[in-house]
Amino acid sequence: MRDSWDWEEIKGAPLGSWPGPGRALPPPRFPRRWLRQGIFAGLLWLALTILFRLDSPVVQPLQLGLRHYLADPAADYTQAVAQLVRSGMWLDAYDRWVFHSFTPGAGAVPVTASPALPAMAVPLSGNISRPYGWMVAAGQQYFHNGIDIQAPGGSTVRAALAGKVIRAGEDPALGLVVEIDHGRGLVTVYGTLGHVKVSQGQAVEKGSVIATLAKGPVAQLHFEVRQDGRPVDPSTLLTTPGKM
Repeated sequence: MRDSWDWEEIKGAPLGSWPGPGRALPPPRFPRRWLRQGIFAGLLWLALTILFRLDSPVVQPLQLGLRHYLADPAADYTQAVAQLVRSGMWLDAYDRWVFHSFTPGAGAVPVTASPALPAMAVPLSGNISRPYGWMVAAGQQYFHNGIDIQAPGGSTVRAALAGKVIRAGEDPALGLVVEIDHGRGLVTVYGTLGHVKVSQGQAVEKGSVIATLAKGPVAQLHFEVRQDGRPVDPSTLLTTPGKM
């Protein structure tokens, strides 16, 4: 193995005059390295000698395989391994050159903004008591697919967008729930409701009342947005995150 490598030989023409990632190998410790290599070579030679002196049917397949690997030129994969290492180092340098030096322009749009999704009306005026994302409860980590909006009990819940009610009733996890299909794979879910005011198959407009929260001093709405069955952070589509 070489103590150093020629960057010009490895980087290839596509990177032009780029000087490379600027790596440097540590200074070698010749006496200690030679000692370790000598001990390892001696132990390997001793093990091979003992192996080939054994006359047992158990070790004969291993002896045959080692003879093929050590003596047959077809079993020499040195060039293939060297090419693989060279290609890997070139790809690592290409990744550094292309991606690590990339800076987004002023017009770049964050992924969470999802410009293809429409802006939604606030379904309930209140405070977000539980945000979207990973949560920890009772020492267990779980993913919260929506947001929980806290408001006085009995508050009205409105449709975030116009669409068609595809479910209105009980859910094992969310209690009373309403789901509205807005077309193109976009669905909104309204859970932990107190009273549902729409029925399945009914068309609703953006901002129309679809339900009320449970009675009491404080209640909450569980609100989800799904695009093609996958959850989307609702707070990126609503106004004034944290307080509605």
